[in-house]
Amino acid sequence: MPPQPADVTTTIRYVLVLLATFVATHLDAQDIVRSAMPWRTLRTQWFEMHYPLDTEAWALDLAPRLDAMHDAVANLVGYAPPGRTTIVIDDPYNVANGKAIPILGAPVVHFWVTPPGPTDQIANHRGWGIKLASHEFAHIAHLSRPARRTQWFWHLLPAQVSPLAVFTPRWALEGYATWIEGKLTGSGRPHGTWRPSLLRELALAGRLPSYGALSTGGGYKGGSLAYLAGSAFWEWLAAQRGDTSMTLVFRRQTARIGRSFDESFRGVYGDPPAVMYARFSAELTAKAFAVDTALRLSGLVPGARLARFTGFVGGPAVSADGKRIALALPGLGASPRVIVAAPDTQLVTKAEQEQLARNLRRDTADVPALRVYPRLTKPIATLTARRGRTFGNPRFADAAGTRVLVDSWSVRRDATQRPDLAIWDVKSGDVRHVTDGAAVQDADPSPDGARAAAVRCSGGVCDLVLVSLASGVVTTLAEGTPTKVFSHPRWSPDGTRLVAGVQDRDGSWRLALVDPATGAQTLVTPADDVNRHSASFDATGTQLVYVSEAGGIPNVETLTLRDGSRTARSRVLGSVYEPAPMPNGDILFLSEYAGGFDLVRVDSTMPVRSAPLGLDAIRLVPAMPRPRERGITLASAAVTTPAVYGLGPRRHRLLAHTAMARDGFVQTGSISSADPANRFTWMLSGMAGTRPAWRGGVASGVWYGSRPHLRGETFWLEQRSGDQRNALSVTAANSQVAGGSIAAELPIAGSSAAQRVSISAFAGSAKLPASDARARLLVSAQYSAGVVTGWRASAGFSTRAAVGRLGDSAFVRGSVGMYLTTHRTRLDARMYRASNGTPWFEQFSAGGFAPPVSDEASLAQRIAMPSLPVGIAQGRALYETRIARPMPWLPVTIYAQSVGTAWQLDRHSAVVGLEQGIDIDYLGLVGLPRLHALAGIARVVRGPLADKGSAYLTLGWRP
Repeated sequence: MPPQPADVTTTIRYVLVLLATFVATHLDAQDIVRSAMPWRTLRTQWFEMHYPLDTEAWALDLAPRLDAMHDAVANLVGYAPPGRTTIVIDDPYNVANGKAIPILGAPVVHFWVTPPGPTDQIANHRGWGIKLASHEFAHIAHLSRPARRTQWFWHLLPAQVSPLAVFTPRWALEGYATWIEGKLTGSGRPHGTWRPSLLRELALAGRLPSYGALSTGGGYKGGSLAYLAGSAFWEWLAAQRGDTSMTLVFRRQTARIGRSFDESFRGVYGDPPAVMYARFSAELTAKAFAVDTALRLSGLVPGARLARFTGFVGGPAVSADGKRIALALPGLGASPRVIVAAPDTQLVTKAEQEQLARNLRRDTADVPALRVYPRLTKPIATLTARRGRTFGNPRFADAAGTRVLVDSWSVRRDATQRPDLAIWDVKSGDVRHVTDGAAVQDADPSPDGARAAAVRCSGGVCDLVLVSLASGVVTTLAEGTPTKVFSHPRWSPDGTRLVAGVQDRDGSWRLALVDPATGAQTLVTPADDVNRHSASFDATGTQLVYVSEAGGIPNVETLTLRDGSRTARSRVLGSVYEPAPMPNGDILFLSEYAGGFDLVRVDSTMPVRSAPLGLDAIRLVPAMPRPRERGITLASAAVTTPAVYGLGPRRHRLLAHTAMARDGFVQTGSISSADPANRFTWMLSGMAGTRPAWRGGVASGVWYGSRPHLRGETFWLEQRSGDQRNALSVTAANSQVAGGSIAAELPIAGSSAAQRVSISAFAGSAKLPASDARARLLVSAQYSAGVVTGWRASAGFSTRAAVGRLGDSAFVRGSVGMYLTTHRTRLDARMYRASNGTPWFEQFSAGGFAPPVSDEASLAQRIAMPSLPVGIAQGRALYETRIARPMPWLPVTIYAQSVGTAWQLDRHSAVVGLEQGIDIDYLGLVGLPRLHALAGIARVVRGPLADKGSAYLTLGWRP
């Protein structure tokens, strides 16, 4: 019997709302939590904080100011959720990030503690922790405001959210939280130089996003515009109607009278948001042209363009003789790459000239294409991704420019990621990895090539370190703290000094000279609230070349070490990155434009006037930065003594599962318990449905707090396969199975290879038609491995073996499979084989959904194929093949799959179809187990059910 319309509606709404609860702030990768680490817990009046032990210094620095931050945000938003908000701290990917999950009654924020570098958009702050907390808790306070009119189905959700979290456009969510981070701290993106630089460039190029694109992103830095342009838009609206006008919009949106965001917005500001945004864009463009006019009147010094690149670019680096440069370039559909080239340009290559001449000979009236942007000459060498590793931040490691030190991100055994160092031999193309999982990056080789100065970030603390390029040994030179961050170390030409960027609690980036023997530091730039960073020594060692944000626009500046005098070396409309001095005194740097970066060379004799004329920065916000302000004073309060986390606080959820296919449907109800660190999850489930579907009960639990993971399960299940409506086409019989299993599983991740090992034991009974229940014992082992074979290409295999006994019959069975992925297409093939005399219940049977058990080894003889009925192929020997490829413009995968008895082709069945699935493994943050969802349609093209169609849907949970 198909589900009733109310059930379908509830399921669809449930899925949509569940996905909408994950209000991530620029979160690109799926969450992981290092559950196997030792964890600690501490509490304040308004927060419960959980963290792995290696981040404790960062957590203890932040915790005393959290309650004051809570009160300040609540005052700005006009609301805060009752009770404590859970904070989960971790450092899985060594990048700066965070997200908020506004579950009503149990809100959660997730902090990634690694601080941002000076050129990140989020670099402008007075303490990374409090900036991150103010932004993420702003989401919680905003989106936890309950609706005063709630539809009935909202109460059916296992994790309830406010309609604000679902029906508010992304620009309004992220822009509002970004506005609050600026108001509360007096810093943040609204007060930095990177926001106005990008908005100004987009406006001058006529490429500001449309209102619709403001939330959806796309293009160069498109995903960040919800934060940057969104916060600027809210500021513009607040200037007209006051800061409290934003709160009025959200109060209208949660009123008893149901209103959309657009309607709520219009009731406060008079026009729909799209209309107001158009006016804002016009004013922003006018201000951008005012900046343009003032800078041109003062005299632009943009330098000479050598090349234009689309997207993100890293570098440049210059060899000691100035004859070679190195750049990290984006992939744009292919592998990201590092190139070594001569610093020479060309408008047209020789091959293009020859082709142009041939075209003109064939058609003398043809008009050649206009070439506007020069390009670098053909690269001398190119380094692309290798075996799962990409490379960046190139630095020449010898005078001849034949060895290049690069960053290379590695995946550790627990699936966390850390940056490492490698040496690329330009002549041979070989890459030698210097470190492995050391979390060192932003490195610069010493002039003798024996060691490198680098930054090591771990647990939210960034140290200045020295790395032996021969052995990979890492030595701490200067220790960082949660509020003192090092960045961008560079050697002097004689190897006696280093220069590095240093950020302290006030948030300003300053430059320091560092003794490589002792780590002693001497600040050489003033404490004038101007960020100065990305420094290098010039070829003489007497000057520093760096980025200065003086005047609100990042430009190149030099500092003479003898007397401390500073000289501006560029004046651009956008912003500059990574200046690299050349031996003759010229400077290479990256100049940002609306679609990426230009590689620019500025002459050593090019003059820059002292200050631009007629540039009123305050009047020109947001085309110019808003000055940093004092911010709200956050008093410190007492916190509890950190306690051992143990099993952690429990979140209990009532859950519903649904599965529908051509054989009918099954509904499942569950109660689950999980903790924020995802260390231990248990679940009790009961299921019922149409006769061919699985029914029964399952109790299971998984301990992720160690490696390997430990799993235990007990269940009673029945499947009346013989009652399915396709019974004339298949010969599946009814069966019952009950018992319990224990298993240990060890996943081993890696950059170029991954493995998984598991062992499982089951004891129980099985009952077949017209027979009594018989004792069942089973021991299984499984091993799988995969390797990266190229860019977006991989291959792997897996094997499972089991020995067991059902009643008086002993049996052995196994399977082996392989896969190959290339050009976004995946091919799978698998063979199954059981020993002679294997009882019917233990033989392989394909079709239908997977058994609803957590330990799949307990019923591994059941092969899931939801597009076909249970038992479409069965026996002691089966094979299965599948080929699948994502559709280019639709969020679905097209596939073809076949299954059959290895020696009986008449039992072969094949289908083609479209499907889409999602698996989310780490939902303990919100008290939920793992989620698996799959939906598809298929048509049988061969076999007993040829020319018949099917549709299937499953939404299920596993601990």
